[in-house]
Amino acid sequence: MKHVINFTLTAIFVYANDALKSTRKIFLTNTFKGLLLSAGLVGFSGTLHAEEVPRYTVEVIVFENYALRGWTEEHWPDEIELPITKDSTSIFTTGKRPLFIEHAKTSLDTVAKKISKNYRVLFHRAWIQNAIDTKNAPTTLIENTQEGGTQIVGTIKLYKTRFAHVEVDLEFEKAIPAKIREAFAENQQLALEDLPSHWRFNLKEARKIKEGELHYIDHPLFGVLVKVHKND
Repeated sequence: MKHVINFTLTAIFVYANDALKSTRKIFLTNTFKGLLLSAGLVGFSGTLHAEEVPRYTVEVIVFENYALRGWTEEHWPDEIELPITKDSTSIFTTGKRPLFIEHAKTSLDTVAKKISKNYRVLFHRAWIQNAIDTKNAPTTLIENTQEGGTQIVGTIKLYKTRFAHVEVDLEFEKAIPAKIREAFAENQQLALEDLPSHWRFNLKEARKIKEGELHYIDHPLFGVLVKVHKND
């Protein structure tokens, strides 16, 4: 089901075209060079180059809808497929193989500000990482740190084959608003006394993504904006 955002995405895209620049890094450690020497390659006189891995800046905004109608527009399962976060690299962990994440400055601050007039921004971060050339590429772990509000945990996967691809897999845990508890219980076919205080939702989608463009991933209660840019 597609839901219409009540701000103009075209206007947002105008603000989203700032170029994100960073220096591509080639990671070849002294340890690896030492292993070559210890293996008897003491006569090696050529220049050794590590295979170049493309570096991308990724920026993600996650927000939630203030409107309550999404709670009862469809039936929400009480059991959801949870994101697989094992072996993911947190965006706050820098310099760790194989993604070698670096912090980056956000470029969509104006977009986030416009969104916050009608929605609650739950997460807004930018980072730089390697783009592995396989669909089985490792994932980055994202989570918010808001106390008492909607909690997010999940993964973002970026990989580069012929095109750049992004896979979003997020879990949300949100308190059921008092105003719609009765209607939500009826919609879920639950007795009101059996309704928990919170409900969990998931948002999972894969996209082939064009560099530098702002991509919107829809959900009745939440939304995700993603922009990726290859570093020079």
